[in-house]
Amino acid sequence: MPIQAKVYSIVVTYNGARWIEKCLSYLFSGTYNTKVIIVDNCSTDNTVALLEPYLKKIIFFQSTENLGFGAANNIGIVEALKLGATHIFLVNQDVYVRKDCIESLVNTSMKFPQFGILSPMQLSTNGIDLELGFKAQISRTIKNIPDISFYNYQENSEIKMPLPVKFIAAATWFIPAYTIRKTGLFHPVFYHYGEDNNYASRVQYFKYKIGVLPDVAIIHDRDPRKKDEAFLLMKMRTFPLYMLLDIRKPFWVAYFLGLNQLSRYHKKLKKITGDKYDALYKEILNRFFVRINEAKQIRKETKSEPIFRKNAF
Repeated sequence: MPIQAKVYSIVVTYNGARWIEKCLSYLFSGTYNTKVIIVDNCSTDNTVALLEPYLKKIIFFQSTENLGFGAANNIGIVEALKLGATHIFLVNQDVYVRKDCIESLVNTSMKFPQFGILSPMQLSTNGIDLELGFKAQISRTIKNIPDISFYNYQENSEIKMPLPVKFIAAATWFIPAYTIRKTGLFHPVFYHYGEDNNYASRVQYFKYKIGVLPDVAIIHDRDPRKKDEAFLLMKMRTFPLYMLLDIRKPFWVAYFLGLNQLSRYHKKLKKITGDKYDALYKEILNRFFVRINEAKQIRKETKSEPIFRKNAF
């Protein structure tokens, strides 16, 4: 490589004692050196105590409150850019990266700079089967999904073209610094869930692609998500707003698509919970009527150059 990439891996922790030591051990044992930034979202278990042996090897931020996924990652991203990062690697606390993962991401990003976000293949806990959420996301655009294992890989293999996808969740996002300088940070209107959908849409608005590496793997060690009341509630809280703020679409198209999504999720919830979430539904509905100018302003801001891009880094 003509340029040595400076990779900062950012891990947001919240009650992650079950995973964090293993997550870090895999990050530090890879074939490519990475600096690690940990942002703890006010954990109430022993996560912070488990991090103490690593404090000389990591940059550590501890929040006094749970900031949510996007805001906590923003802290790490800004710090990494200040320190000269060329690439940011967002890693969930319940993710284990294969030995070749970061090196392969760097090489692929250098060869294919049109990709603003890259992700490895995300496998389930057994390291063989695709994680179900990941499989559902890439199946929308990839018809012949390659077989891959966490445990078997070829060193120094040929760099393969990433497989373009419409969206991939931010469990392991590899982002060149130039993507962030163009697109900005995660938007604070999203607290937890929806922020990665919104960010991906903005990356694509600025003409970058999103891709999956077909021969690189990580393990996402989480239980399959149940499509129950909590799942529908998450969808109703985040997806209509994400759709409303999708700057790839004309405003009124995004408006009516978001309004339709809100109605559909509310109806599904009513079937299983009655009027339990009617008040929340009305609160979200306000964004489409009473607070519509706020949505228009957010769309305008995310289409423009980020302030920090003009003034820093």
